[in-house]
Amino acid sequence: MYKIIYIDEQPDDIDNFKDYVEGVNTKEGFEVKDLFPLPDIASMIEAILQENPDAIVTDFMLNEYKEKFNYNVPYNGVDLVKEFQAIRQNFPCFVLTSFDVEAIHESDDVNIVYIKKILHGGESQANIKFLERVEAQIKHYRTRLQEAERRLSELMSKKQAGSATVEDEEELIRLDQLLENSIDKKRSVPETLKTITNSERLDAILSKVDKLLKTVNEERDQAIQRKKPKKDL
Repeated sequence: MYKIIYIDEQPDDIDNFKDYVEGVNTKEGFEVKDLFPLPDIASMIEAILQENPDAIVTDFMLNEYKEKFNYNVPYNGVDLVKEFQAIRQNFPCFVLTSFDVEAIHESDDVNIVYIKKILHGGESQANIKFLERVEAQIKHYRTRLQEAERRLSELMSKKQAGSATVEDEEELIRLDQLLENSIDKKRSVPETLKTITNSERLDAILSKVDKLLKTVNEERDQAIQRKKPKKDL
């Protein structure tokens, strides 16, 4: 079971998205947690991080219809994706919109922008449905981190045994950077300033990634348990 955070200012669109997800069968299944946009982007990012999602789907225009709150939202969905991926690089993020031209022009990655008509049968002829793309991105992101962690552990063992080559050490730095960026890109040490002499710091990164992956798996297991029907006493 994967967890999606869906962000929109319109309750009807939130309900439409949940109905869409319920109507699409995927191998793993999805749980949707909806959030209204908060009045500043830092608070919004923190709210998302607390939910520990597997993917983010957000509306583009977040300040257009304000039925449930009376404050201005000074950012749009593309701004939110950019800010979140500045913390967790390459995290699965998607923007749904009725204003695709504006969203595409503002986005650094046009492949994350999708038209909202998919929620109303607009993808019936598509070879790959939107939710299948979300699932594929989640799997790719997880696999990349797990493989990087496995390879980094392997290279650390070679380093500690004194058998690592120069190429091994260069790869170790690249993998260390990738894992740091997946945890908090803003606070990661620039790759050009890194050396291979500080094994304790690399062990700390591995520990952080282990914790991140453990949390993701625990959230997934808990969601599966919540979905199971209760047995009659």
